[in-house]
Amino acid sequence: MNAKKCPVCGWEIKEAFKVQVHGKEIVVCCQDCAKTVKESPAKYSGHMK
Repeated sequence: MNAKKCPVCGWEIKEAFKVQVHGKEIVVCCQDCAKTVKESPAKYSGHMK
């Protein structure tokens, strides 16, 4: 099984935290990574759907 990795920290995503930024969604592994995405959304824009 190929586990999905968090684009912020690289850890395996066991419980998905979804973050909405400018109408797009990104899935990360925890609240801390969600906060990081909200603070610097342009850095993670390539991972948004």
